[in-house]
Amino acid sequence: MKIFKAEEYNASIEYYWAPFIVESISDHATNHTVLKRLVNLDSIAKHGKSWEGVDVLVFESYVWWMYKPLINATFGSTDDIREYNVTTAYKLAMETWAKWLESNINSVKQKVFFMSMSPTHLWSWEWRPGSDENCFNESYPIDGPYWGTGSNLQIMKIVDDVLRESKIDVTFLNITQLSEYRKDGHAAIYGERKGKLLTKEQRSDPKKFADCIHWCLPGVPDAWNEILYAYLLQNHQNSM
Repeated sequence: MKIFKAEEYNASIEYYWAPFIVESISDHATNHTVLKRLVNLDSIAKHGKSWEGVDVLVFESYVWWMYKPLINATFGSTDDIREYNVTTAYKLAMETWAKWLESNINSVKQKVFFMSMSPTHLWSWEWRPGSDENCFNESYPIDGPYWGTGSNLQIMKIVDDVLRESKIDVTFLNITQLSEYRKDGHAAIYGERKGKLLTKEQRSDPKKFADCIHWCLPGVPDAWNEILYAYLLQNHQNSM
């Protein structure tokens, strides 16, 4: 979807859009379906062609699964569309991904990372009991132990189980808990919707239009990048 090239270093950083990791009808980089989601749980080859031979791969897939408790998906025949429980579908997709890793990744030459869930802060009553708002106008992190409904423990366990059983060494980047506290770090009314900045009328209705899913830059994702960088630096030092 986006490629940054540092020609002086013969290096490139690529952002590849595959919200479910496996193939789906939402795979177009800009014209992707949000409401009507259909996922092919055992199909990954098309995406995988773009991942072959890459030195460092960082995978993440969560928020797009959580739109509803059920999701339309296929497994086997693409004509056999069924409603799957999201956690069941997620597990099948992750297993498909793990099989792809085992068939295509050379652990000696390639490093694979998987980033944990990116939390959402859609309901202020979770950190401020009795309120009925969202992340808008929040300017301080949550103080004290906190785990919101924006992070699914079943999904976390599925990832843990799949990585434990994988024959390929995958480094788990656990950014969930540290991000849970940052109700103040979202784009809120200062982001965009469908590729356009919010209008003045939309910004005046934060309860409806505030984006409490995506994050501000600079901000929380910088901490994620520092964690990844620490692992990359450690791997480099160990190989010297």
